Amino acid sequence: MANIKVFAISDFCPNGGWPKFDNLSVKVFSETKEETYTIFDIELLYDCEVAGCCFIPGGDDFTRLRKKIKISETSFEVID
Repeated sequence: MANIKVFAISDFCPNGGWPKFDNLSVKVFSETKEETYTIFDIELLYDCEVAGCCFIPGGDDFTRLRKKIKISETSFEVID
């Protein structure tokens, strides 16, 4: 969660709504270690809060976002 702002907010809920991270899960598909950094292929699992209106209630839509991230001792970068 400390690095969630590194991800583009527009990637989280492409069908509209606002991401909710209270039930955030991370699934790791692969890990590639280099000399000074590690690259992870991950999938973030979270809810998007879909807006409602006066006739249609809002709700949550379970959503996935798959990215590659590069982590070193001093940095956190989204690379794909």
